[in-house]
Amino acid sequence: MQPKSLFTINKWFQIIVSLLLVMLTYGFIWSYRIIQKPNILVGQPSRLLFIPPNTTFNTLQNTLYKNGYITDSTSFRLTAHLLRYDHKILPGAYRLSSGMSNWKAIQLLRAGIQEPVNIILNNIANKEELATKITQNIEIDAITFQKLLDDSKFLQAYGFTPENILTMFIPNTYNAYWTISTEKLFKRMYAEYQKFWKGERLEKAKNLNLTPIQVSILASIIEKETNKLEEAPLIAGVYINRLRRGMKLQACPTLLYIANDPSATRVLHAYIHINSPYNTYLYKGLPPGPITMPSIAMIDAVLNYRHHDYLYFVTKEDFSGYHYFAKTFKEHKENAKKYRRTLKEILAANKE
Repeated sequence: MQPKSLFTINKWFQIIVSLLLVMLTYGFIWSYRIIQKPNILVGQPSRLLFIPPNTTFNTLQNTLYKNGYITDSTSFRLTAHLLRYDHKILPGAYRLSSGMSNWKAIQLLRAGIQEPVNIILNNIANKEELATKITQNIEIDAITFQKLLDDSKFLQAYGFTPENILTMFIPNTYNAYWTISTEKLFKRMYAEYQKFWKGERLEKAKNLNLTPIQVSILASIIEKETNKLEEAPLIAGVYINRLRRGMKLQACPTLLYIANDPSATRVLHAYIHINSPYNTYLYKGLPPGPITMPSIAMIDAVLNYRHHDYLYFVTKEDFSGYHYFAKTFKEHKENAKKYRRTLKEILAANKE
């Protein structure tokens, strides 16, 4: 009886072991399907996922499924529960790769490993455009950011005013996290400003007896005067000569700025009489703020201005965008006549 009993025990042991192996195998397959099987953007290119603050897990799961980030929402939920991700959703912008498993995706999201986004600053005319562009790829609202640009008390701590704050932002491409706060973004831009205005640039500004803000204001005028970079240091030299002699700048772009007429293609005589601190025909010195955000090239054109004796310049009559430069007002009037004569001929021809 004993050998038979032993045989029976061994048989049952083998059965139990076999069942356990089957269960382990099934459990492994099930775990693989739930955790390790590709479930993120299967057959699609990598994409950014934006998770706003206070997003619930249910909202996130629905967003992922509806927008094609995941193919199996049940396995995603189970993996999230296993990793306890469903209890704490971190906001941010996350790069989800094609064919990612639930495990890898949730580990990324749970750790808050964000993908930096680009902040591109260029071709900006005013504070409204700045607020729109700087917040384009981040979670901050443009109106919220613009309030800081108009807050005199806030800006005073950084040495700026609502009139000249545009000069603090240096045109470039910057990286930031989507969840960056308004104050942190402002501090970041101020740090970039300080990084830009140091060493050689700061020394050159001091030699001009101008502050970095004043250099940028002058550069903004030159930005509107010409798109010929090789001429920019010449024009900068004219304005610096006039500033040093106590002459009015008489910069036409400042008149177009105060006229605030987008359809205006040329300066009208009536603009000269507009009473504004930006009217460089009425008031000496630089205006209180820039008339656009100057490019780095135009800032450097001021800092590396061409030394000469010119006090005047006027557009050439060939409409090439280049200018005549003159040392005397008499010579300047002769150059201006060439342009006006050609303009009259064109207007007359158009009337015919």
